[in-house]
Amino acid sequence: MLTAKQVAEYFISKDPERKLFNYNVVSYNGRKSYEGNVRINKYLFLAQVVHLAKYNSKLFSDDFVAYDNGPVVETIMNSYGRLVGNNDKNIAEIEKTFLDKIYLSLENATYEELIEITHEDPEWQNLSKDTYNAPVMNLEKNIEEYKKRYKGLIEALKI
Repeated sequence: MLTAKQVAEYFISKDPERKLFNYNVVSYNGRKSYEGNVRINKYLFLAQVVHLAKYNSKLFSDDFVAYDNGPVVETIMNSYGRLVGNNDKNIAEIEKTFLDKIYLSLENATYEELIEITHEDPEWQNLSKDTYNAPVMNLEKNIEEYKKRYKGLIEALKI
Protein backbone atom coordinates (compact mmCIF):
# COMPACT_ATOMS: atom_id res chain seq x y z
CA MET A 1 0.00 0.00 0.00
CA LEU A 2 1.19 3.49 -0.81
CA THR A 3 1.53 6.47 1.50
CA ALA A 4 -0.20 9.82 1.02
CA LYS A 5 3.25 11.37 0.57
CA GLN A 6 4.05 9.07 -2.35
CA VAL A 7 0.73 9.88 -4.02
CA ALA A 8 1.08 13.62 -3.33
CA GLU A 9 4.59 13.70 -4.78
CA TYR A 10 3.40 11.79 -7.83
CA PHE A 11 0.54 14.24 -8.44
CA ILE A 12 2.87 17.22 -7.93
CA SER A 13 5.36 15.73 -10.40
CA LYS A 14 2.60 15.87 -13.04
CA ASP A 15 2.57 19.69 -12.70
CA PRO A 16 6.20 20.80 -13.27
CA GLU A 17 5.16 24.40 -14.02
CA ARG A 18 3.27 24.56 -10.69
CA LYS A 19 0.07 25.86 -12.28
CA LEU A 20 -2.04 23.69 -9.99
CA PHE A 21 0.21 22.93 -7.02
CA ASN A 22 1.42 26.43 -6.31
CA TYR A 23 1.91 28.84 -3.43
CA ASN A 24 -0.87 31.29 -4.30
CA VAL A 25 -2.57 32.37 -1.09
CA VAL A 26 -6.34 31.89 -1.30
CA SER A 27 -9.16 32.46 1.15
CA TYR A 28 -12.21 30.25 1.50
CA ASN A 29 -14.70 30.25 4.38
CA GLY A 30 -12.51 32.78 6.14
CA ARG A 31 -9.43 30.54 6.06
CA LYS A 32 -6.26 31.44 4.19
CA SER A 33 -4.08 28.72 2.73
CA TYR A 34 -1.95 27.87 -0.27
CA GLU A 35 -4.05 26.94 -3.28
CA GLY A 36 -1.73 24.01 -4.02
CA ASN A 37 -2.13 22.67 -0.49
CA VAL A 38 -5.91 22.77 -0.84
CA ARG A 39 -5.68 21.06 -4.23
CA ILE A 40 -3.32 18.28 -3.20
CA ASN A 41 -5.50 17.33 -0.25
CA LYS A 42 -8.62 17.27 -2.43
CA TYR A 43 -6.83 15.19 -5.08
CA LEU A 44 -5.73 12.77 -2.36
CA PHE A 45 -9.23 12.52 -0.95
CA LEU A 46 -10.90 11.95 -4.30
CA ALA A 47 -8.26 9.40 -5.33
CA GLN A 48 -8.82 7.56 -2.05
CA VAL A 49 -12.63 7.43 -2.24
CA VAL A 50 -12.66 6.49 -5.94
CA HIS A 51 -10.15 3.73 -5.17
CA LEU A 52 -12.38 2.54 -2.32
CA ALA A 53 -15.38 2.57 -4.64
CA LYS A 54 -13.63 0.65 -7.40
CA TYR A 55 -11.40 -1.76 -5.48
CA ASN A 56 -12.95 -1.94 -1.97
CA SER A 57 -9.56 -1.01 -0.53
CA LYS A 58 -7.56 2.06 0.34
CA LEU A 59 -5.00 3.42 -2.10
CA PHE A 60 -2.81 4.69 0.72
CA SER A 61 -2.66 4.11 4.45
CA ASP A 62 -2.89 7.66 5.83
CA ASP A 63 -6.10 8.89 7.45
CA PHE A 64 -8.06 12.02 6.63
CA VAL A 65 -9.32 14.41 9.24
CA ALA A 66 -12.33 16.71 8.91
CA TYR A 67 -11.32 20.38 8.65
CA ASP A 68 -13.53 23.37 7.85
CA ASN A 69 -12.68 23.29 4.16
CA GLY A 70 -12.93 19.55 3.80
CA PRO A 71 -10.88 16.43 4.42
CA VAL A 72 -7.10 16.68 4.72
CA VAL A 73 -4.17 14.44 5.48
CA GLU A 74 -2.52 16.40 8.27
CA THR A 75 1.04 15.34 7.42
CA ILE A 76 0.55 16.56 3.84
CA MET A 77 -1.12 19.78 4.93
CA ASN A 78 1.71 20.51 7.38
CA SER A 79 4.53 19.61 4.98
CA TYR A 80 3.17 20.96 1.68
CA GLY A 81 6.02 23.47 1.35
CA ARG A 82 8.56 20.65 1.55
CA LEU A 83 6.95 18.18 -0.83
CA VAL A 84 9.11 17.53 -3.82
CA GLY A 85 7.45 16.31 -6.98
CA ASN A 86 9.51 13.27 -7.77
CA ASN A 87 8.02 10.49 -9.82
CA ASP A 88 8.31 7.75 -7.20
CA LYS A 89 9.73 4.62 -8.77
CA ASN A 90 8.04 2.49 -6.11
CA ILE A 91 4.58 3.18 -7.50
CA ALA A 92 3.39 0.30 -9.65
CA GLU A 93 2.29 1.04 -13.21
CA ILE A 94 -1.31 0.05 -12.48
CA GLU A 95 -1.41 2.59 -9.63
CA LYS A 96 0.22 5.26 -11.85
CA THR A 97 -2.45 4.63 -14.48
CA PHE A 98 -5.16 5.05 -11.86
CA LEU A 99 -3.54 8.25 -10.51
CA ASP A 100 -3.05 9.66 -14.02
CA LYS A 101 -6.76 9.25 -14.71
CA ILE A 102 -7.71 10.95 -11.44
CA TYR A 103 -5.26 13.78 -12.16
CA LEU A 104 -6.68 14.36 -15.65
CA SER A 105 -10.25 14.32 -14.37
CA LEU A 106 -9.49 17.03 -11.80
CA GLU A 107 -6.94 19.30 -13.46
CA ASN A 108 -9.52 21.77 -14.82
CA ALA A 109 -11.46 22.07 -11.56
CA THR A 110 -10.99 25.18 -9.47
CA TYR A 111 -9.93 24.80 -5.87
CA GLU A 112 -13.39 26.08 -4.87
CA GLU A 113 -15.08 23.34 -6.91
CA LEU A 114 -12.82 20.74 -5.30
CA ILE A 115 -13.74 21.99 -1.84
CA GLU A 116 -17.43 21.87 -2.69
CA ILE A 117 -17.13 18.29 -4.00
CA THR A 118 -15.51 17.16 -0.77
CA HIS A 119 -18.15 19.00 1.26
CA GLU A 120 -20.71 16.60 -0.24
CA ASP A 121 -19.00 13.65 1.43
CA PRO A 122 -21.30 12.05 4.04
CA GLU A 123 -18.49 11.34 6.52
CA TRP A 124 -17.18 14.91 6.31
CA GLN A 125 -20.71 16.28 6.73
CA ASN A 126 -21.18 14.15 9.83
CA LEU A 127 -17.87 15.18 11.39
CA SER A 128 -17.54 18.76 10.16
CA LYS A 129 -19.63 19.99 13.08
CA ASP A 130 -16.54 19.40 15.25
CA THR A 131 -13.70 20.49 12.96
CA TYR A 132 -12.04 22.31 15.84
CA ASN A 133 -10.87 18.88 17.01
CA ALA A 134 -10.22 17.64 13.43
CA PRO A 135 -11.76 14.19 13.92
CA VAL A 136 -10.42 11.24 11.92
CA MET A 137 -12.70 10.22 9.08
CA ASN A 138 -13.73 6.58 8.63
CA LEU A 139 -14.05 6.37 4.85
CA GLU A 140 -14.39 2.60 4.70
CA LYS A 141 -17.85 2.71 6.25
CA ASN A 142 -19.07 4.67 3.20
CA ILE A 143 -17.83 2.36 0.44
CA GLU A 144 -21.34 1.57 -0.80
CA GLU A 145 -22.14 5.29 -0.96
CA TYR A 146 -18.90 5.94 -2.87
CA LYS A 147 -19.77 3.17 -5.34
CA LYS A 148 -23.02 4.99 -6.16
CA ARG A 149 -21.56 8.49 -6.03
CA TYR A 150 -18.53 7.81 -8.25
CA LYS A 151 -19.98 5.15 -10.58
CA GLY A 152 -20.18 7.59 -13.51
CA LEU A 153 -16.63 8.83 -12.99
CA ILE A 154 -15.28 5.30 -12.76
CA GLU A 155 -17.09 4.34 -15.99
CA ALA A 156 -16.04 7.54 -17.80
CA LEU A 157 -12.38 7.12 -16.82
CA LYS A 158 -12.44 3.39 -17.56
CA ILE A 159 -10.80 2.69 -14.24
